[in-house]
Amino acid sequence: MRRSSPDALQRHFIALGVTALVAMGGTVRLDPGNRVDWVPLLTLTALALLAELLPVRVNREGLRITLSLPFLTGIALTDGPLGVIAADVFITLAAAIGLAAVRREGVPWKWLSANLAIAAVSSAAAGLCMTGFLTASGYDAWLLATLVFVLVYSVANFVIVTRLNSVLTRRDFSHNVLAGLKPGAIGLAIYCLVALGVAVLVQDGLVLLAPALFIPVIALRAGLIMKARMYEHYYETVTALTLMMQRTNPYTGGHLERVAKLAEEVAQRLGIAPRRARLVREAAVLHDIGKIAIDEAILDKPAKLTEAEMEHVRRHPVLGAEILSQCEQFRALVPWIRCHHERPDGTGYPNRLQDVEIPLESKIIAVVDAYDAMVGEPGESRPYRKAMHRREALEELERCSGTQFDPNVVRAFKEVLLREAARA
Repeated sequence: MRRSSPDALQRHFIALGVTALVAMGGTVRLDPGNRVDWVPLLTLTALALLAELLPVRVNREGLRITLSLPFLTGIALTDGPLGVIAADVFITLAAAIGLAAVRREGVPWKWLSANLAIAAVSSAAAGLCMTGFLTASGYDAWLLATLVFVLVYSVANFVIVTRLNSVLTRRDFSHNVLAGLKPGAIGLAIYCLVALGVAVLVQDGLVLLAPALFIPVIALRAGLIMKARMYEHYYETVTALTLMMQRTNPYTGGHLERVAKLAEEVAQRLGIAPRRARLVREAAVLHDIGKIAIDEAILDKPAKLTEAEMEHVRRHPVLGAEILSQCEQFRALVPWIRCHHERPDGTGYPNRLQDVEIPLESKIIAVVDAYDAMVGEPGESRPYRKAMHRREALEELERCSGTQFDPNVVRAFKEVLLREAARA
């Protein structure tokens, strides 16, 4: 049986940490280091840190583009692989602490340790490949060496992050690779252009003019932000439709708010990163968006639905996925919405998926949605049945654990409820 996502993720974190230590040890062995050139090192490190503190989010899944890599390339040219590893690790650590302080959030140390390991592995691989290329070419092909560094760093970083994301979401690795190729290609093109400018200044001894490169960096950043805001408009439109559905059916409004809050907490309990957990919250808000296209008379029917009416209602996950698929920013949510009524025993709908084929996020929404549907708020009930007591609802989740619901999600959900009860 497939292990739970938190266990698998923990094993990958350990493997990543070991890989980082081996990479750094190998770099020390293969490249004893250059004499430190402090002016370029401090200048480019400061610029890289500033760029890292100005990320651009390119999708709602939390994928960001920062422009620190071109300045790291300059450090690699002047201070070699060891210098760029040290600089990258420092920048990653300082940026994470700085952003957490600005946002008044706690530092996510587990994920920060993973990011530090990714930085070390990517920098080591790129730095050694660049040094090897320069040695083989006689140190006269530094422009090509710059592109080698950017390409190797970008590929290493992309593959590691995508692999961790696949383990976390239980989605196919190749699927996540394809989903990230377009934004990854955009980032790579921008990195290459700015890195070549940094390399020219480094080779001509004009590294103090490197801050001027922030002019095109800011322009590119503004363009990416504008594009992201265009996609944001579609999200606001869909959210407005959801709110309209809440106004016409007060039960739906309270239900969605409660499901969204609990879904985010369960996601974090299962080890999902805070940014992705917030995305699960958004998916929980939108999980019933397909019901906009369902006959209201059926949704509000005070009696048990007929089989034909149930078949009509069962279309809402597919309809919701179709609505959200029109916007690139919702692509990550589409399979979660489509599969939130699938069951581990393979009897769910619309596609009768087996346990390992169902996204973890869909399983979270399914458990929280079912619980709130059974319990609701005091004095609130479904049109066709009275609300259950919380103890009865939990017993029902346990009874259906392994068939209708994922056991690990049910367990995490119960822990969240216990924690909330302890706070009350």
